[in-house]
Order: sequence, then structure tokens, then C-alpha cells
Amino acid sequence: MKKGFGRSLVAAFALLLAAHTGFAQAVVVDGTGSDRQSAIKDASRNAVEQVVGALVDSKTLVENAQVQLDEIYTKSQGFVKDVQVLSETSQGGLVQVHARIDVDTSPNAGLMSNLQMIMALNDPRIAVVILDMNRNGAIEGHNFTAESALGDKLLSLGFHHVVDPQVVASRSDAQLLANIYNGSTQPSAIGSSLGADYLVVGRVQKNAQTIQLPDGHGGYESTLLHSANAILSVKVIRFDTGDIVGTFQTSAKGVENSDDMAEQKAAETAAAQAATKLEEKFRHFSSEATGNSVELDVFTSDAAAVQQLVTDLRGISSVRNVYLREQGSGKAVLSVETSESPSGLIARLQNQTKLGLFVAGMTGTTAKISVSR
Repeated sequence: MKKGFGRSLVAAFALLLAAHTGFAQAVVVDGTGSDRQSAIKDASRNAVEQVVGALVDSKTLVENAQVQLDEIYTKSQGFVKDVQVLSETSQGGLVQVHARIDVDTSPNAGLMSNLQMIMALNDPRIAVVILDMNRNGAIEGHNFTAESALGDKLLSLGFHHVVDPQVVASRSDAQLLANIYNGSTQPSAIGSSLGADYLVVGRVQKNAQTIQLPDGHGGYESTLLHSANAILSVKVIRFDTGDIVGTFQTSAKGVENSDDMAEQKAAETAAAQAATKLEEKFRHFSSEATGNSVELDVFTSDAAAVQQLVTDLRGISSVRNVYLREQGSGKAVLSVETSESPSGLIARLQNQTKLGLFVAGMTGTTAKISVSR
């Protein structure tokens, strides 16, 4: 994963939302087209690009997130609240406008929702938990050394939303986290309080022994050094769905002046190795999530029907997630992360839902439907 979306981006994103009390950013731009309307459309795109450019360095995006950003630009007019043409000229069959354009930057606006999705894909919010296990397999508590090592390594790799391990520990006890690892408790039990997209939860088993060397008389003599092995088993869980999206294991050795120090050294090294594996997995998640999506234009004034539709879509095995982008004036827009084509998704939905469903139109990436209860 490329290492964009640093602290400056997060700060800029927050400042943008806070700085404009009307939740609209006014920019002055030019636009050119074959007629006045197309010139205004070009100006709208330029305005949205200017606002987004203050937040997102497109050079830092993973490839498929860049594709999604391009899709935002094609829908620029949908993110504009007001256009005031300051001047207009015609030359050589082209119209040029100089306009003041208000771009909707309210937290729930379509533009902000899309940008937040891109931010999450490129730089997810990650909660890290490493639990110590004794030789009998019982949980003994948090291994803060391993947690810190894994978190620090993730930060060095370019992830900037790693939850402080102390915060995780303060909001959930070790047994609860162990139950989440075992699958007996859903991660939603702590997900909302941590504000994380993914939970990385691991269990580390360690054993140590004194290093002995031949004494030259057929026996062995103990040294002042101790050697330890650590095996770290990790699961990566999505907070919103509870799905396990990755599992892996790392192991490492450590040599120190005591059993405890050697075990912690081994656990720390295993955790740092785990961070490198996590980078590969999160890069795969971002590519997969942006690579296949279907946009549904849902025509209904029944908000409860829309919520039921979202629930039914999430119940389809090929659907990874559903985002409600817009709702109002008799229409809702849903983005569905799925490996299905629009036609395949609609076919599965018809078997899944009890809603009345009418298909009004379909393209390679979108479908227009009306629903009723």
C-alpha cells in the first residue's frame, strides 16, 4: 500500500468540516464547454477537484481508490449546492464561464461519504490486541510489549489510525477479547467505543530456557543467557460485519538475560513480523473493496423499505458491505460492495427479499429499481 493519507490529511479533513459553518466550501473557478450548460458542468468538476485536492493527494492512493476518485469527479454536479456565474464569454464556438461554486461539504453529503470511504480503504482504523497465553492455554492478560511493537510497526508502514493499546485495554477486558478471538462474542461489543474498522486480535504462546553450552567434560554448563520462542496467532476481524477476513501466524526467537526478557523479546519480534503481513492484507482489502461495486438508484419514499433493502442486501453471501449514500425526495442511492454484476445482484436480491421490486433499468455498474413493502 502506498503511504499516503498521513496526519496532515486527517487534520485537513477535520478542519474542512469545522471551518465552514454552512457546510459548503465556496471556490472560484473557470469552466469551458460547447455551450453555457457544459461550461458550468466543467466548472463544477473543477470546483470539486479543487476541494478534494485540499484533502487527497491522488499520487498516494492505491490504484483502485484512484479509480473511485475519478468516479467522484464524473458526478461533480451532484456535489454542488450553488453556482453563481460571475462572467461569461464566447470565442471560437466555445463558452467560458468564471463562476463562484459552493461545494457541499456537510458530513453526510455524498462527497464526504465517498471521501471517507476512500480514506478508510487506504488508511483503515485498526485496533490491535495481543493476549498472553500460559502453557495450559489460559489467557493471562494483554501483552502490551507485543501490542506496542505491532502498533509502532503499522505506524511506520504508513497506517495512521492505530488505536492506542491502553485505550483498547481500558474499554474491554482480556476475557472479552479472548471470547471475540474464539468467536463466542461479536466484535460489535466494543467496536463502536473504539471507532475502528478492523480488530487485529492475536494470542501469543511463549516458552523460555537457559542457554547451556558443553562444559568439555561430556556435560553442559548453564550460561547467563536465556532463549525463548514465541508463536503469535492472529485473526483480522471487520467490526461492522464481524467477519474474519484474515488469519495468519508468525514465530520468532529472543535471547536476553532472563526468561521473561527473552520471552518479551521473542513476542515483540513476532508482532513486528505480523505488522508486515497485515500491510499485505490491508492492501488486498482496499483493492478488492474498490474493484467491484454496484450502485443502486432506489426509487421510494418509504425510508423503512430502504432500510429493509439494506438489510436484505447484506444478507447476500456475495455482498461485502452496503453504503447508504443519499436519501430523500423519493430516492435513495446505495453503493454495494460485491463480486456480482448488477444483473446477478438483482437476481439474488429477488430471491432474498420480501419487498416488492421493479427493475427500471440497468448498466454494467448500476441498476435503477423501485421498491415497496
